[in-house]
Amino acid sequence: MFSSSVPVFLLRFLMPLFKTPAVILHTLPYGESDQIVTFYTLDFGKMKGMAKGAKRSRKRFGSRLEIASYVKVTFFEKETSNLVRLSNCDLIRPFEGLREDIRKLAWASYFIELVNEMTAEKIQNKPLFRLLVAFLTFIDRGSLKEEVLRIFEIRFLSCLGYQPQLDPCIHCQKKLTGERFFFSPVKGGVVCSACAPSLPDLIPVSLGTLKTLLLAHTLPLEKVSRISFSPQSLKESRALLSSFLQQYLGKELKSKKFLEQINGNAEFGMRNSE
Repeated sequence: MFSSSVPVFLLRFLMPLFKTPAVILHTLPYGESDQIVTFYTLDFGKMKGMAKGAKRSRKRFGSRLEIASYVKVTFFEKETSNLVRLSNCDLIRPFEGLREDIRKLAWASYFIELVNEMTAEKIQNKPLFRLLVAFLTFIDRGSLKEEVLRIFEIRFLSCLGYQPQLDPCIHCQKKLTGERFFFSPVKGGVVCSACAPSLPDLIPVSLGTLKTLLLAHTLPLEKVSRISFSPQSLKESRALLSSFLQQYLGKELKSKKFLEQINGNAEFGMRNSE
């Protein structure tokens, strides 16, 4: 263990430096000039670090610690702290559109708060990192379709291993047949009409919506902004995924309330905006 008498600036030379792409999830002022930063990385998952002098050091940090910034962070670990020490932060992509449009910022905040709330620290998940960057890019370029929200949610859940079972029936395990189906947020899957009477708190869902969500899960990322849901599928998938996420979160996200205020609809009922 290093002696506490070692000057702080020498720690960067005595401890190995790590560099990785990252998305800034949250910052918290600490003292007069420092910031505690939560960031999601490609190589290490979610991490928290101390950015010493971040409020006054434009060369090392500047405005690159703003929420949703896509950066390359340089940091080292301290044996006596749970926080890593950020030594530098270089911008990869500015996502300028998110700073210029309140609706885009609301969407980005929702994606980021989901990631921040539902991931543990220091668990690598490269597919989730790439998913977050891809969808921030979509909305930065102006793809504000409700379908984008739903597709992010279903793929986000899949990256975490929480993907809802959309076929077969989660209760009897039979392939779905007929026209009437239901979704159980508690059980985490679809229920056939025969099993439905024995289960509580079910959400009606059509076969078309189930097929649309299955397609959304497998669609190549570059084609996401082109997909369109029917009005019925938008309504049903909104209710289904919102209830399912609520099971894991146990609370309503602040960013979801922000989205509702921005779009003037408590059910995310915005229409496509290109």
